[in-house]
Amino acid sequence: MQKIRILEKKAGYQFKKKALLERALTHSSYDRDSCYERLEFLGDIVLDAIVGIHLFKAYPDSSESFLTDLKSAYVNSRNLHDTGMKLKLHDFINFNNYELPKLDDFVEAFIGALYLDGGWKNTEKFVKKFILSRKLEPMSNHKNILSMVAKKCFGSIPVYTLVKESGPSHRKVYRFKVKILGKRYAGYGKATCKKDAEMKAADDLLSKLKKHVSSVAGLTGRNNP
Repeated sequence: MQKIRILEKKAGYQFKKKALLERALTHSSYDRDSCYERLEFLGDIVLDAIVGIHLFKAYPDSSESFLTDLKSAYVNSRNLHDTGMKLKLHDFINFNNYELPKLDDFVEAFIGALYLDGGWKNTEKFVKKFILSRKLEPMSNHKNILSMVAKKCFGSIPVYTLVKESGPSHRKVYRFKVKILGKRYAGYGKATCKKDAEMKAADDLLSKLKKHVSSVAGLTGRNNP
């Protein structure tokens, strides 16, 4: 209980339902029936909405593509990992493995728990303080670029398929394949996070398309505000 109070102080919020916070900090290796995963799912959705709304208001004259790439910079796994390090989440996670679980997942789980316990305003306050307070540059979102290319050049859509899942439960590795419906080229990506694996697969396919399809190269430049 003392550890939880320390984290609450760091985060600037005191939970009414401590069990929610305990669950957000529990890895499946420690308790599969009461772990963080569902809260991570919720936190991902809430975080995406809060960041998206904030950027929409902060940049009233910017294009959709610019806002999308900037949002990607704030919600990507590396930035969330840095947030977890700032909160020292590794000191509070319950797990039974030699390797520390991925901190970005637990940041999202914490956000999910905070939303259920404290509502939108408290969650927004946390996100603004710990995630949106940094000045970041837009990050190319290869999945969005690939979707644009598929639509404009081929009148189609990209389809992502999980090809392989390997490794222990606390350190899964995912390999994804992406193809544009009706086209022969495919891209592949591997990472410890499904989102990152899909992003790498999209980047791989874009690189191949730029080499072999002349109409693609002109569509994949950097987006401007």
